[in-house]
Amino acid sequence: MSVLKSKRKPSQFEVFHHLNKVRKEVTDLLLRDFGYSKRKAAQRLEKKFSGRSYEELTDVEKEIYDHFRKQQEAFDTWFIEDERKAVVDCLRSIGEHVYTANSIYPTYYEELVERRVHQDMAIGQCYRLVQELQYAIETLPVDVNSFLRFGEDIQREIDLIKGWRKSDNKFKGAISASATNFSNVNNNGNANNNNASNSNGVRPDFDTPIK
Repeated sequence: MSVLKSKRKPSQFEVFHHLNKVRKEVTDLLLRDFGYSKRKAAQRLEKKFSGRSYEELTDVEKEIYDHFRKQQEAFDTWFIEDERKAVVDCLRSIGEHVYTANSIYPTYYEELVERRVHQDMAIGQCYRLVQELQYAIETLPVDVNSFLRFGEDIQREIDLIKGWRKSDNKFKGAISASATNFSNVNNNGNANNNNASNSNGVRPDFDTPIK
């Protein structure tokens, strides 16, 4: 019997598929300079002063005009480029931690912890990505509403990673059983699954719960 799509649990592979989708869409945004248009910015500035030439402006208006011109020049010369680099760094970091976590198949507790750390780091970088995009969007003269979908897509990725992380609880039982067997050793240090006691040198088990 098939399960309704709305009731299905997220697949681990959705983490990677959705991340690739987010990365492509955000990269497209960066290629478009976050939607900033130098031409439109110049038109808005001209409209602000009713199309008058610089010579026709009052001294106060010239100060305001110069301020906006310097701001536009900053957008073109360094701000957009700096924010583009920051966002790309976020995207690369998310991918790095997601794929590193996936490459670790935990067979003992320390590996499970390492896998969890990379999942946590990926989530942290997702939040950093949201903040960088929000900062750029609020600073540049662009339509904020057109960026809502990016926030929703990144939150979806966060939820997928959290679901994936939670599903790793399935490893705990196998790791605990394996660690118990491996921890039993004789006085000479050789493994002995059938003769286990603290007096024979039992190594502490890796059974600390991960929540």
